[in-house]
Amino acid sequence: MPERIIIHVDMNSYFASVEQQANPTLRGRPLGVCAYLHPRGCIIAASVEAKTMGVKVGMTLQEAREICPQTVFVQNDPTKYRAVTSRLFKILHGLSDTIEHYSIDEAFVDLTGWARDPAEAAFLASRVKYRLTNEVGDWLRCSVGIAPTRFLAKFASERQKPDGLTIVNAENLDDHLSRVELEDLCGIGPRIHRRLKRAGIRTPLELKYHPIGNLMRILGKNGFYWWSRLRALECETLSLGDALPKSVGHSYCVPDRVNREGNVEGVLTKLAERAGRRLRAYGMLAESISVAVGFRNSHEYVGDWSRFEQPVNDSFSIVRQTSRLLHGLRKNEPVSFLAVTLGELSLPTGQMRLGDLEDGSQKAATTNTQERFHSSLFALRESGDIRVSKSVDSIRDRYGDSSIVFGRMFRLGDEAPDRIGFRKIVGSGYEG
Repeated sequence: MPERIIIHVDMNSYFASVEQQANPTLRGRPLGVCAYLHPRGCIIAASVEAKTMGVKVGMTLQEAREICPQTVFVQNDPTKYRAVTSRLFKILHGLSDTIEHYSIDEAFVDLTGWARDPAEAAFLASRVKYRLTNEVGDWLRCSVGIAPTRFLAKFASERQKPDGLTIVNAENLDDHLSRVELEDLCGIGPRIHRRLKRAGIRTPLELKYHPIGNLMRILGKNGFYWWSRLRALECETLSLGDALPKSVGHSYCVPDRVNREGNVEGVLTKLAERAGRRLRAYGMLAESISVAVGFRNSHEYVGDWSRFEQPVNDSFSIVRQTSRLLHGLRKNEPVSFLAVTLGELSLPTGQMRLGDLEDGSQKAATTNTQERFHSSLFALRESGDIRVSKSVDSIRDRYGDSSIVFGRMFRLGDEAPDRIGFRKIVGSGYEG
């Protein structure tokens, strides 16, 4: 059986580097990419230069400015980042047919059978780094980890940043583990750390050599996974396809101007319509919807939810239900937060439900089974709302998100802009 070889490619300071690539005047300067250009706006990416000055992801713009006054701040541009990700993933797809798009800025590639040994894998990885800077952008860098398992490949890529290439195997693993702390291992957060510390486990090496039975008593089945991971035994395989989401939603921290201009419902409509568009892109339907509202003066958060009469994904049904929920939650107080979530998602089955044949209010009155059957078939056909929603999607794909909008969104301008995150994603923007 061939030696298992997994590489993990992780872009360095990704959003910030893409911004510096696009605007050469930002290169070499501390840069923070923000969700919103507001003193309390959160920094979602920091350039290498900003990180060396102490600026960290998660800080507010105001906090970062106090630490490093010369930091330049820009608002995130998701379309730009997705375009670069697509070009990077196209390069990676030339290495292997087994690739996991883990997030917007990282991916796993299974080179088992494609590379004879880790040395050849390192050569292929160096070619990826070369093509990245020469074909995608000369300011872009990535760190690469090579290991026999998915977990250790990610661990290896974190050892040298930025622009590193590290090989971790069973022979040198203990040396690498001796140089890190428990919480440096992906998957060990404060809660697990406290449980391990109470059991007398304070370092990664102590975790590796702790008896498996004791680990399982401390962490349950997770104890077996950690025992396996730190012995270079594979217990996680690459995901060959993007997992379908369990819910789709959007949220927005509402600035005062939205309240002053009377655009609260317009902002929520924009969030709901964007969620519907994502739902259609996944080819899924939603059975329920929830809305959450935060209030500025009382600092109170309230929410409500409801079910659709039947699963939907058209914007009109989603927006109508969103507005109903909002009206039931509104108070005579400025809003500070809005969120909408579509839940109980499913793929269309093409089958009729028993309830579709008869409406509860008409069961006794309607006796013509054939008439009810034909009526239900008509209802199951793609409605006009769905056709219009899909047509709007096509127009926006070609001419931009602002090319056609709901009337109540007309005055919003750039309010509630598209956002993007680093977490594991469904869909990468790559088109093979």
